[in-house]
Amino acid sequence: MKHTIKSLILLLALGFMSPANAALITYAYNDKISNQFESYDAAALFTVDDQRSGLVSAVFTSTPISFSWSGFVPLMYAQPVSNVGRLYENGFEPFDVGDYECFLFLDLFWLEAGENIFHNLHKTAPFEGAHVANLTTETGYSFTGRLTKLTTTQVPEPTPLALFGLGLLGLAARHSRELRKKTLAAFA
Repeated sequence: MKHTIKSLILLLALGFMSPANAALITYAYNDKISNQFESYDAAALFTVDDQRSGLVSAVFTSTPISFSWSGFVPLMYAQPVSNVGRLYENGFEPFDVGDYECFLFLDLFWLEAGENIFHNLHKTAPFEGAHVANLTTETGYSFTGRLTKLTTTQVPEPTPLALFGLGLLGLAARHSRELRKKTLAAFA
């Protein structure tokens, strides 16, 4: 009984906390990809999740390279907030899609200290290191322009009130199980 009261107090405390929200933010790229030998028009959409601190989808279209990907790729350095005094560059871990690789590198010089990277990718200048590559032909192309912020979608996380309700159901099931055991023991 003592354990049940402690659990109930903890669940009540959780019930009054405000719900957490994640933001899925989509950025567009519409410019050239190039290397020292060739240049192509390219279009891309990149979606990031600020709560999980990572890249969650990419759609890239160009003459030499086209792919669609969804998954999860974290930042290379676990620092979602710009601190220009210590970290000048960051990027998402490279990821492969079939014969292609994508590596989105971020130049943080354009961000103010304290700005959230995920909400400000359009302020970074992904020139050096940002590239897509064909792994079969070993041909890589660099990005030559900036990202454009398109949309921010708030995605509600499970609310504490819902968690509270699930906790109450768990406590009721536990209490019912204990009552059943006592009843069976009384008749044995």
